[in-house]
Amino acid sequence: MQTQNQKLLQQISERDDYNMKLVFEGVHSRQMGDNLLMKKRSLERAIQQTKTSDDFFETKVARIEDQLKAYLDQIQRLTEDRVQKIATFENTQKRQLDVRKSSQQLIDTLEEAQAKADRGRLDLAELQIELEKERFERKRVEADLETVRRKAEQLKSHADGSSEAEKLKQELGEYKEILKCIVCHDRRKEVVITKCFHLFCNPCVKGITESRHRKCPVCAASFGPNDVKPVYI
Repeated sequence: MQTQNQKLLQQISERDDYNMKLVFEGVHSRQMGDNLLMKKRSLERAIQQTKTSDDFFETKVARIEDQLKAYLDQIQRLTEDRVQKIATFENTQKRQLDVRKSSQQLIDTLEEAQAKADRGRLDLAELQIELEKERFERKRVEADLETVRRKAEQLKSHADGSSEAEKLKQELGEYKEILKCIVCHDRRKEVVITKCFHLFCNPCVKGITESRHRKCPVCAASFGPNDVKPVYI
C-alpha cells in the first residue's frame, strides 16, 4: 500500500509539473486536475475499504485463533480422558484376571472338599455297615445266650419227673417259636433287613415296603426294598 501511495504521489507531482508547464491549457489542465482529484478520492476510498477489510479479517482471524485454541484445549482434555480411561480399563482387566484366578482356586478347593466329603461319606457308610454287622452278631449272640439260659432254666425246672422226650419236644417248640416271624407269629422267617439284620417273613416285610413308613418293627430303622435280602434257615 505504501508503494502504491508513493507511486500515486509521484504521479500527482508529475501532473502538477505538467500543469505548471501547461498554464496556457487551463481548461484542459483543470479537467485533468479534477480527474486526478477524483482518482485520488477513489484511491482513498479504496484504501479505507482495504483498511476496513483488513480490520475485519484480523477480527475474523482472532476469532478463528480463539476457536482453534478452544478446540486444542478440548482435544487435550479428550486425550487426557482417553488415557485415563485406558488406564482404568487395564486396571479393570487386571482385577477381572485376579478374580478369575481366585474363582478357579475356590472351585479347585471346593472340588477337593467335595471329594474329601464323598470319601468321608463312603468311609462312614462302611463304618455303619461294620457297626450294623457287629450289632447283628451281638444280638445273635445275645439271642443264643437267652435261648441257652431258658433251656437251662427249663431243664432245671423239669429235671425232676420229666422224661427226655418231653424235654426234646419242648426244645423243638422253642426252636419253632424262634424261627417264627415276630410280627405275625405264624410264618417262618424268610428275609433279613440288612440295615439292622432283623429277620421276618416275606409277606410282612413286603407289606411294610409297600407302605409309606418303611421302618423295622423291632428297632424302627428306616430301610428300602434294596435292603431286604432272602435268608435260608
